[in-house]
Order: sequence, then structure tokens, then C-alpha cells
Amino acid sequence: MALPIAHATAGYLVHRAERGLRGDERSSAVVWRRALALMIVGNLPDVDFLVGFVLGEPGAFHRGVSHTIVAAVAFAVAAGLVASRRGRDRFVPAALVFGAAYCSHLLVDFLTIDTRPPAGVELLWPFSSAYFISPVTLFTEIHIDGATRMGFLETVLAWPTLVVLARETVLAIVAVVTWGAVAAWRAPAESQRPALSLAQDPAEEDLV
Repeated sequence: MALPIAHATAGYLVHRAERGLRGDERSSAVVWRRALALMIVGNLPDVDFLVGFVLGEPGAFHRGVSHTIVAAVAFAVAAGLVASRRGRDRFVPAALVFGAAYCSHLLVDFLTIDTRPPAGVELLWPFSSAYFISPVTLFTEIHIDGATRMGFLETVLAWPTLVVLARETVLAIVAVVTWGAVAAWRAPAESQRPALSLAQDPAEEDLV
């Protein structure tokens, strides 16, 4: 399994993509709150560990329902509804952004080495029980003892985990710096294009 740094980075890159589409008309505080929210969403599917931990078996539900396209769609719809109700975003763009952040977790897991059968992610459940894993992997796995709480904590805090964290940190820096360099290179051309508005139209608020 990949660790939170990789998943948070994927969520952050979704945020950078959103900024590129809508422009930077928002305040810096709003921008960073949005970035933090999408980084959290990028880690959200692994909440299944917390459920299992409370029940005494941390790995009981890992890479189960929360790691499926169905869960991603359900979360995207819920997030879109909440955002549109608050009047800050339109439903469809908000659902797409938050759904993309959720799917980024599935993508990272798809690109992670997995030597324990069944290897990969059961993306298409309940329509298919097949597991999917990329033939080319970018992220190193760590073996988590999901049978007991103590075993879970011991494996999470073991030194191999620190090695994987360091590797993910390097990959995160490379990814963010590369994205920033490409964005800066494309900035002159993008400045000539109108930004995509994801905010709620005043006229729509009046109609409500």
C-alpha cells in the first residue's frame, strides 16, 4: 500500500489542475483551504483502516468498498450536493473536482507494488470481482499487519515504513516541482484563455 504522502500529493495535484482551469481569483486562504480539503479527500478511502481498527482488526475492510469506482461516484455526488447547497460551487464542477481527488487515491494504489494476493484494487466491484494493478508501478508497498491493533501499529511505525515515506517525499517534490514548471511554461498561453468559472452564478442564487 502507498502511504499518506503519496495520496496527499495526488490530491494536491488535482487542486493545482482545478486552479489552472478556474484561475486564481480566490483569496490565498480559500485556495489553501481547498488544497487541504482535496489532500484529505485523496486519503479518504483509507478510512476503512480506522473502521477496522475500532473493531479490533484494522485490515478487515481495507481495499474493500471504499476503494471502488462506485464509492468514488457516490462521494463525488455527495460532495457536489454539499458544495452547491452552500452556494460556493456549481454541482457538476464540484462533483468532478472532489471525485477526481477521490479517484486519485485509487490511481495511486493501482500504481503501487502489491505482492500479497489478490494483488491490486477491486475497482469495479460490485460489477466485477477482478483486481487491477498496473504492469508498471511507481510506489513501493509496505506490509501492514491488519490482523491486530498492536500488529498494525508495529508495522506502521517500523523502519521500512520510514524508507517508503522518504521515497514518497522525493517523488512528491519531483511531481509538484514538475507541475509548477510546466504551469509556468504554459502561463503566457493560458493567460489568453478565459478561466472556467466554478462559482455559483448570482442569477442562480436569485432563482433559489
